[in-house]
Amino acid sequence: MKMKTLAMVLTACMMMAPVSAFAADATEEAAAETTEAAGEATDSEIAEGLGDDIYSFSMEFDGQIMKFPMTYQAFTDMGWELSSREDPDTKVSTNSYGLMTFNKGASSVYADVINLGINEAGLEDCLIGGITVDGSYDIDLSTVSVKLPGGLELGKATLDDIKAAYGEPSDTYEGDLYTKLTYEKDSYQEVELSVYKDDNTLKEVDLRNFEEPEDYDKGTVSDEVPDIVTSYETPTALGDDMLDTAVEYMGDLYSLPAPVSAFTANGWEIQDAEDTPYVEGGGIAFIDMMKNNQSIHFSVYNETENATALENCFVRELSFATYDPESIEMKLSGDITLGADKAELIKRADEKGYISEENDDYLRIYPNKDAKIRNYVEFWFNKDEDSNKAASVTAHHE
Repeated sequence: MKMKTLAMVLTACMMMAPVSAFAADATEEAAAETTEAAGEATDSEIAEGLGDDIYSFSMEFDGQIMKFPMTYQAFTDMGWELSSREDPDTKVSTNSYGLMTFNKGASSVYADVINLGINEAGLEDCLIGGITVDGSYDIDLSTVSVKLPGGLELGKATLDDIKAAYGEPSDTYEGDLYTKLTYEKDSYQEVELSVYKDDNTLKEVDLRNFEEPEDYDKGTVSDEVPDIVTSYETPTALGDDMLDTAVEYMGDLYSLPAPVSAFTANGWEIQDAEDTPYVEGGGIAFIDMMKNNQSIHFSVYNETENATALENCFVRELSFATYDPESIEMKLSGDITLGADKAELIKRADEKGYISEENDDYLRIYPNKDAKIRNYVEFWFNKDEDSNKAASVTAHHE
């Protein structure tokens, strides 16, 4: 399964599916009830269950009504089995989803397996956020009935039928073989309907709804301190190389990335910590910390798969500029600080075989092309004062 990371925030923070358990919701109950009555529902009962709203994100597949998102368990209880080509031990990161193949008899569909919890989760603890049913290839519509709200049926509904039921689409794509109509309510909430031109009938539907269910259980935060934090070692001195990870900041030494707990041990206090008590697995938080009456804004990263306390997250970047109070003071390895000469910095980088890249008033130095955005030092030169002397220094290490 190819994993994708969600690029936006849905409700609260669009992340997190618990490894522990899901909260039962109306969707799951409805799925269980329709599973129990499979094969017995009449057309009128199905139509009533689906309703007319395309944004109900529901579908009837051979007498069973599915409403998305639904739990993985409710989906498999309907008879869908993970394809043998997929790995049943797959783990899904927080704020991520992947497309997986499921089979039921001779039918095959793709389903979006999503993790909205705060911890990495196994498939069984994820949600099914959407489904792709392709009647042009994976489903035999002569033997399987697939219906949508408003009474539309794959293999029978036409382009005019769709527009009559749902109105003009949010977007239309004209392909060589089909016309795709997209009805979009919001990001990650859409239905795509493909009408094939050979017979002007709807043959494929791609339905997706990643909205967090009501009363959803995001999981719990472990009290354990991750190994990556306990194994952190404070440097005893700065290195000789400007790209060494050791940095001196406000008189204390840190090796970037450094855990927040290393800062609090040196007298920094997290401001309004109750507003962000934890960070979800692989997540980021923006916090303020204060020391000696200086409040600094930090971006902190959870380097583990599961939710953890702020103190266990890591600072990857530190900066200091001429406009900052002198008490902040920062020094890079190689004894580099404000006022460093641009030509000398480039010379020292060349001697190490590093890459020096100038962009307007900035100079970035990094070890190789792959490390350009992960491990670097950067300098800003204030052309209004001295275009050759560093007016700010930044160290960034992941």
